[in-house]
Amino acid sequence: MKGVIFTELVGFLETQHGIAFADDVITQSQLPNDGAFTTVGNYPSAQALTMVGVASRLSGIDGAVLCEDYGAWLFGRFGVLFPTIMANYPTAESLLLHVGSHIHEEVRVLYPDARPPLIEAVSDGTTLTVSYRSHRPMAHIAFGLIRQCLISYGETRTVRWHSAGRAEEAKFIISAESQ
Repeated sequence: MKGVIFTELVGFLETQHGIAFADDVITQSQLPNDGAFTTVGNYPSAQALTMVGVASRLSGIDGAVLCEDYGAWLFGRFGVLFPTIMANYPTAESLLLHVGSHIHEEVRVLYPDARPPLIEAVSDGTTLTVSYRSHRPMAHIAFGLIRQCLISYGETRTVRWHSAGRAEEAKFIISAESQ
């Protein structure tokens, strides 16, 4: 997994819970690199999952909730880190429709060895369905990203997780229906 996800995870933990908390998470995770991540490095996704597990234990917040909150936080960071890419999309729907076909292609240009999840989005004019498939169990992060995308663009539609059970594969339905 790309190091930017790790460096941003540490930033999220610091922002939400303080530097000492983030340091405790790194220390107690007993990572082989002692938490010395670089944005362009590659690291096993298991290390991120270990960090989330430790953060969950230390904070008392469920790991899935932490991942969703991290995804929401990460969406804001993407606007800072990749403003040119993000500026191409005037609406949440236009952005979500192009994650798989354009945004992840840009990621591959920036990071040729990246293996982003497969994201497919389909709109029927009122409902947008976003499918997530990955070899990593990170669907809760995707849910947080989508939720924050809608909020950031002032969307009134809601997102609900249609297919629960597996964090490697999920379907998110964005519609005017209440959850």
